[in-house]
Amino acid sequence: PSTRQARVVTRDVEHYGQEVAEGSRVIVLNASANRDERVFSDPDPDVYAVDRKIDQTLAFGHGIHFCIGAALTRLEGRIALEETLKRFPTWGVDLDGAELKHTSTVRGWDRLPIVF
Repeated sequence: PSTRQARVVTRDVEHYGQEVAEGSRVIVLNASANRDERVFSDPDPDVYAVDRKIDQTLAFGHGIHFCIGAALTRLEGRIALEETLKRFPTWGVDLDGAELKHTSTVRGWDRLPIVF
């Protein structure tokens, strides 16, 4: 996913005590969104919390920008995982063969080999 997005402020606004003038350019740091210690008790980005409430994450956006396909995506993901785990109940990740993507705009994996 994208780690940040640029925006232009459409009206004068105060945000957490900081005055931001209309026309200002700002960067929204999406990469920090699901690590807010005011919302998450364990915001460690290296911990996959399978029991984390789905409505707390911003993976599918928020408010009027919420992804219209979120429910279908969750359903497809759940079915794909269930069926894969039925066929391959024992598996692992080849961390020696894993490669992180190194760009300034996207965070993720270039390679993440799964071993069955």
